[in-house]
Amino acid sequence: MDNRAIDVTEQKDNIVEKTPLFYIGFSTNLRRFFLGLTAIFAFIIAVKSLSPAMPTLSISYIDKVAHLCAYLLLGAVALPAFASVKPIFVWAGLCVFGASIEITQGLLNTGRTLDPLDGIANATGALLAVGIWIIITWLAQKFT
Repeated sequence: MDNRAIDVTEQKDNIVEKTPLFYIGFSTNLRRFFLGLTAIFAFIIAVKSLSPAMPTLSISYIDKVAHLCAYLLLGAVALPAFASVKPIFVWAGLCVFGASIEITQGLLNTGRTLDPLDGIANATGALLAVGIWIIITWLAQKFT
């Protein structure tokens, strides 16, 4: 009975490995377009994150929602831009990017501080982007 469970698990692993994400089929020009968007969005995030702090709304955790959305968008365009890289490594790269910005905020005197919750929101947004591409791939396979 244990052998069957292992066989089923191995079959599932093989299916996952053989099912590329939807964006793998994108043309070189479309990947370059996504790479340009990735650079633009990363630049905007870096500039906005490292510029002097602006007055904020008093809505609790609105900043975390903004971080999540920014990295969701960044991840959504970075994954097809780096289609030859495994999604886990793209996600890790986005996490390193977000963490480096948070550390830099703590080092600069701009009125901003290092906030680990911002880093968690960044990582969660990028992870959601991976999940969305997985869902898009599943839907494309199901309806084509």
